Amino acid sequence: MLSQLPEQADPRRLCEQGKGYQGRVAFRDLARLVPLLTSDEGEAAFTLRFDQDEQGRARIRGEVRAELRVRCQRCMQPMPLAVDAVFMLTPVSGLREAEQLPGEYEPLMLEERLLRPLDLVEDELILAIPPAPRHPEAACEVDMRRYARAEAPEAAAGSGDAEHPFAALRRLKRDTGNGEPE
Repeated sequence: MLSQLPEQADPRRLCEQGKGYQGRVAFRDLARLVPLLTSDEGEAAFTLRFDQDEQGRARIRGEVRAELRVRCQRCMQPMPLAVDAVFMLTPVSGLREAEQLPGEYEPLMLEERLLRPLDLVEDELILAIPPAPRHPEAACEVDMRRYARAEAPEAAAGSGDAEHPFAALRRLKRDTGNGEPE
C-alpha cells in the first residue's frame, strides 16, 4: 500500500492497476471541510483501494477515520464528532450507467477523466457531518426539558379576552364603508 497519494489521477486507470493508498491528511488542507468545523486542528486517517470486482467493474473502496470539531446546533458550543466511514464507489460517466449499478455500489460521477483522490476523503468527511449536529442531551449545556415545560404566550393559552384574529379586519372593512351592515 502506497502512502503518497497523487494530486490528480484517472480513477479507472488506478483501478486497472490495482493501486492502494493510505495516509493522513490535515484538516487545514481540506478547503471545503474547514468552514464546517470549529477548528482546523487535527487530521484524518484514510485508506483508498482501487481495484476491479469479479465482473471487471472499476471499484474504489475506502475508509476514513477522524475526530472532527463541529458546532452543536442546540447550545452552539464546539463538540467532537467521531467519523468512521467505509465506502465503495464506482466511477460512472452518466445517469444511465449509475442506475445499472448493484445496490452496494455508490456512483462516482466523473465530469472529467481525472479526479483528485483526496477529494474522495474530503467528501466522506463532509457527508459524515449531520445537518444539525447536537451533543447528546445529557452532555449539552441546554436543558431541553426546561423548554418543553415553558408556558405558551397568554393568547395561545386560551385566555378568554383574546381578540379574534380577524376582528381588526372586520372593523377596518366597516370603517371604510365596504363591510357588511351591522
